[in-house]
Amino acid sequence: MSDSLNTYTVIMLGPRGSGKTVYLASMYKKLSTQGKQGFFLEVDSSEKRKRLHNIYTQIAIDEKWPKGTTYDEVSEWTFTCRVQTGNLPIYSACRFKYLDYAGGRLTDEMEDEDTSFESKLQNADALLGLLDGQRLKALMRNEKLGLFWVVNELPNMLNIMQGSQKPIHFVISKWDTLINEYSLEQLRDRLLEIEEFRNLIQARNEARLPVRLIPISSVGVGFAELQPDGSMAKTGSLPNPFLVEMPLACILPDMIKITLEELIKKKQERISQPIEVKPNLSFWERLGQVVGGVGKVGIGILKQILPIKYRFAEDILENLIDFLDDWEKPAQQKLEAAAKRTEELRRKQAESLRKVTDEETALKHVVNCFISLTDELESKFPASNLKKL
Repeated sequence: MSDSLNTYTVIMLGPRGSGKTVYLASMYKKLSTQGKQGFFLEVDSSEKRKRLHNIYTQIAIDEKWPKGTTYDEVSEWTFTCRVQTGNLPIYSACRFKYLDYAGGRLTDEMEDEDTSFESKLQNADALLGLLDGQRLKALMRNEKLGLFWVVNELPNMLNIMQGSQKPIHFVISKWDTLINEYSLEQLRDRLLEIEEFRNLIQARNEARLPVRLIPISSVGVGFAELQPDGSMAKTGSLPNPFLVEMPLACILPDMIKITLEELIKKKQERISQPIEVKPNLSFWERLGQVVGGVGKVGIGILKQILPIKYRFAEDILENLIDFLDDWEKPAQQKLEAAAKRTEELRRKQAESLRKVTDEETALKHVVNCFISLTDELESKFPASNLKKL
């Protein structure tokens, strides 16, 4: 396998019991073979592959749930996105490294500062914060577990996140326990009543930094039921993971947006005046003011000034910027064009799969898959995009 692949690091944050370990096992299970998503994941060693399968087996079969990450453990998982073509050859596209920090690191007092964690946090490409669906449900009911989460566990996570300029994905775990009682809009609105959460979202919106609220279920509806004592009892059904691929799919589009916004900001600082003269300037037009134009020439110039890990082929960059340009359009305009856009993205995904012959074309295809999945998420759950509130 090539060592030239770009690797993107994701730090997972969440209190004990929020479902980080279960989420990774379910994501790998769903994406371990290539299906309609258009790619598959390969873990970096046979031992880790067996461990993830064993965790998933424990989820599916055993009465007890898998143990979480211990306090002194940083669980590291590297997944390679790979593509299998119609003729069955397989090509690698990129890698994602997930760092799963023990939940106790968020809340427990420590005698010494964890400098290793701080270093990894600064170098991460994205942050994934697990919002425990069980705690959210308790919050909606004004129960003690939910109130404790609001005053202790959530602020600790937000304090870590607020200094980051990287994509932030809040992932609501255990969606299966919420779906029959609350909509994503209701949960979003309740979260925005929490001052610390609202402040973080508003600050990121003002800075044009992506932030999402993604509902997932590592086991699916009907696999487990919430008991009166707060525990989750398995029903005997097999798990059917729901939307576990979405957080991964959103990483690259969001990282590119942040990187391009930073270029626009630096250009603005150099000329000491705002770039955006008109409030309705499109993303393409704002980028055009950075590189002196749009189209092939502008993309070529843009590629040269991007950080190395984002210097994709020009057609990949063009696809990403087209998507980001659509993403910034008014909600009603996006809604009216939704069906046509989804059809076009699916066409591009199918076409790019037919053209995969090496790592570069595999990356182009995987990016098209990510764009299509991100579009699917926003179509099904408009409230998942916290860009405009």
